[in-house]
Amino acid sequence: MENWFKEWFDENYLLLYRHRDEREANLQFNLILDKVNPEKNWRILDLACGEGRYTYLFKNSGFDIKGIDLSETLINSGREKYKGLKLEICDMRNIKGKFDMILSLFTSFGYFLKEKENMDVISGIYNSLNPGGVFWLDFLNPGFVRKTLVNKGTKKIVSGMEILEERSIEGNRIVKRITIVKGEEKKRYTESVRLFSKAELSDMMKRSGFQIMEFFGNYSGDNWSDDSERTIVFAIKQQA
Repeated sequence: MENWFKEWFDENYLLLYRHRDEREANLQFNLILDKVNPEKNWRILDLACGEGRYTYLFKNSGFDIKGIDLSETLINSGREKYKGLKLEICDMRNIKGKFDMILSLFTSFGYFLKEKENMDVISGIYNSLNPGGVFWLDFLNPGFVRKTLVNKGTKKIVSGMEILEERSIEGNRIVKRITIVKGEEKKRYTESVRLFSKAELSDMMKRSGFQIMEFFGNYSGDNWSDDSERTIVFAIKQQA
């Protein structure tokens, strides 16, 4: 389970998340524009960008942005789907270059089993930002996850293909086991994400040197509470 992310983000992942809520993506895009007010000449990085749906929104609005993701499948799909995007295959633990804003969206954090590796991601983001640069993190709210957890459900994606999802909280992680059945063929995958509390995220960011500007509880920008759907963090790298 340690390197689950190297196996899962393939063609079957694209099938499972084909019908993502584009409304939510647009809401968060507009929230970032409203709260951060980024300038068009900023260099922006979409970290663990997947196919690049957020990368596309920023690029289509005239921003200088590139997306990186470890999955060759998702990057190649994004290059085909969104022509002209700057998309690169890269590990989030090895960011190259300097940026004015780094985005971590759609729960693209907390993948690693070792606490140090997750902390190293935050430190790497800090080191890759110019002074005054912005870090925007869109993450799970553990309290909301625990209250709304559905343990098992079957979802049909296309005719002849079924997906069984089994969810559980194991220690401080939310684990989803996915079984994809097509005829006699069966494939199994795992998702495993560390459930960082608001206090834990605050501590990690402050230890890295970030100043937290604001927390939001959803993509509409409402204040965070224990019952919020998301934990969204707007932080800046303080001027040298």
